[in-house]
Amino acid sequence: MTVAVQDGAPARGAPVPARKAGAVRRLLTTLLVYLVMPVGLLTAWQVASELGWVSAYLLPPPSRAAVGFWEIATDGTLWTHVKASLFRSIAGFLIATSIAVPLGVVVGWSPLFRKLSHITLLLLIPIPITAWISIAIVWFGIGDASAVFLVALGAAVPILINTVHGVEWVEPVYIEAARMLGTGPRQILWRIVLPAALPNIFTGLRLGLRNSWAGLVVAEMIGAKSGVGYLIWDARLMMRSDLVIVGMLMVGVLGLVSDQTMSRAGRRLLRWHEGLSRND
Repeated sequence: MTVAVQDGAPARGAPVPARKAGAVRRLLTTLLVYLVMPVGLLTAWQVASELGWVSAYLLPPPSRAAVGFWEIATDGTLWTHVKASLFRSIAGFLIATSIAVPLGVVVGWSPLFRKLSHITLLLLIPIPITAWISIAIVWFGIGDASAVFLVALGAAVPILINTVHGVEWVEPVYIEAARMLGTGPRQILWRIVLPAALPNIFTGLRLGLRNSWAGLVVAEMIGAKSGVGYLIWDARLMMRSDLVIVGMLMVGVLGLVSDQTMSRAGRRLLRWHEGLSRND
C-alpha cells in the first residue's frame, strides 16, 4: 500500500533546530543570571576606585589587578604556583579520603568503636588548621609534606563526620528486614548500609574538597615556598595589593572549578538520589 505525502507536510526532524535554539537561549539566560552579580560588583568596584571613594593603594581596581594577572601569567609565575597548589590540594584530599571514609564507616557501623573513639574525636575535631601549623613544620619542615598534611587534616574532618552520620542514619527497617532474610553483617554493610550512606559520604567529600583549599592557602603562606598561598603572602610583603587580589581570585576560581567538577560527578554517579539531582 502506498502512502501519499503532501508537499507542504512538515518533516519529522523539523522541530530540531527550534529545540536547539531554545536550548541555546536557556543557556544564555542561565549564564546571564549567574554573571549579573559578579559583573555588577566588578563594575561598582572599578567606578568606586576611579571616583576616589576607595583607596587604589589599599584596594586596587579590577583594571590594575587584570594588569597584574597578565604580568605573572605571561612570565609563567602564576602557573608555577597554580601547579604546586593543585598537586598539594589533590594529594591532601586523596589522603584524607583514604583515611576518613574507612574510619567513618567503622565508627558509624561499630557501636564499640564509636564509644572508644568518641572522646578522642570530640577533642581533635574542633582544633583549627592554624593550630597545627607549628607542629606540622616541626614534623615535616617547610615544603610539600607539611602543606599536604595540613590540607589532608582540613579535608578529613567533614569527610569523617558525614561518613559517620551517613552510616548511622541508615533506616533501621532496611537492616532488620535484611537480617530477617538471613543476610550476614558483611553483606548488610556492603549491599545496604554503604549504598544508603553514599549521598552523605559524597557530601562530606565535597565539603572536604572545599576545606582543602582553605587549609592549603594557610599552609602555603607559612610552610611553603610556592603555591597560590605563597603568592599572596609574597605579594603582601612586596606591597603588591594587585597581586594579592589576583591570588585570592585564583583560589576562588580553583575552588569553584573543583567544587563544580565534584558536584557534576556526584549527580552522574548518584543520579538515583534526588538530593544530588538538583543543580547546585
